[in-house]
Amino acid sequence: MSNREPVEIDGKTGQLNALPRQKGQRYRCKLDSMKDVRREMAKVYREARSGLVDIQDATKLTWCLQAVGKVIEGSDLERRIENLENKQ
Repeated sequence: MSNREPVEIDGKTGQLNALPRQKGQRYRCKLDSMKDVRREMAKVYREARSGLVDIQDATKLTWCLQAVGKVIEGSDLERRIENLENKQ
């Protein structure tokens, strides 16, 4: 559980329980590298397996993350080609 997520303390057990996100509340996560995308995909998978996210929603989110990953790969490839061209 992230420190930025709203939580409540269970009065009987003393455990922290994550509160559901408010509609329209913006979700932030770092997606600057393939490692970040992979981490977020794993999180979506775990949330879907746990029943926290509907399978159809998880599928859509994963598809979006795959698209972000392709853009990162393309940008990285473009940067590498530019570096090689500048060396010659």
